[in-house]
Amino acid sequence: MDHRKVMMTLIASMLLISSSGGIEAAANTNSVLGDSLHGGYTTLKTSESIAKTIFVSKLASKNEPNAENVNVDALEVNLEIGTEVPQINKQIEIPFTQALDTANQELYAYDLVIRQLGKTNIPTLIPMIDYTTVVEGNRIIVTFLVDYTDEYAVQVRDSLFIRANGNPASQSEVYTTTRNNPVIAESPKVSLEIGTMISQINKQIQIPFTQALDITNQELYAYDLVIKQLGKTNIPTLLPMIDYTTAVEGNRLIVTFLIDYSDEYSVQVKDPFFIRANGIPASPSEVFTTTRNIQLIEE
Repeated sequence: MDHRKVMMTLIASMLLISSSGGIEAAANTNSVLGDSLHGGYTTLKTSESIAKTIFVSKLASKNEPNAENVNVDALEVNLEIGTEVPQINKQIEIPFTQALDTANQELYAYDLVIRQLGKTNIPTLIPMIDYTTVVEGNRIIVTFLVDYTDEYAVQVRDSLFIRANGNPASQSEVYTTTRNNPVIAESPKVSLEIGTMISQINKQIQIPFTQALDITNQELYAYDLVIKQLGKTNIPTLLPMIDYTTAVEGNRLIVTFLIDYSDEYSVQVKDPFFIRANGIPASPSEVFTTTRNIQLIEE
């Protein structure tokens, strides 16, 4: 019995030192010691279990990861492993988990490793020569400049330029693309029924199209129009940029007349070169007529 008392005293000391509960642990220990005088070997095993529980609990507490140190916002390619990336009109889109920085977006090409598939001894494609990159939101748009139209292997590796909020992207898996699928984009067209009369208000008319128009060179869209006065004979065609100007608002072409003549006009999109949507030139239109000018006084 003396031997058991000595062992129990040692265990009680360990509990008092290791426990963060202080007096409460001590009270629990005294209770265990009291029981141990009557419980023999079973009480000894119980005390050892308590000591082990406290030690493991403290160890787990120390090793618990700090949530602040976990990078939950890592910039990564947002594709499942094995996903085949569609290649359309010699372009692919690589989506990421965050919106990308646009600074140095053309240099993102250098963070990619792209190889042709189905060939042997074919070198890695050369950034800025064989392909270029631009950013649209959270996507990198890769445009291939080479004639080769088969599949590619694509990987983000050792990222330096690809960033979101200044943080570089993580290395990605290797993804493969499909073969190039050339798709002819539809040309924008004037979305007016034949015979529609276009309202002229405050010396302006609006010509709606089937798609949102590019705003690049919108002032030059005037040269793709043929506008003539109605009710006159031997009247020359109006001069772009002198007799009228053009501007874009979404899918509408706004024509503003600069001349004093306020009667009807005939208007046509003819042999368009500047009027475009997604880089695709517009289709020629029918000839439409306008109303007489309605001058509204803005309050």
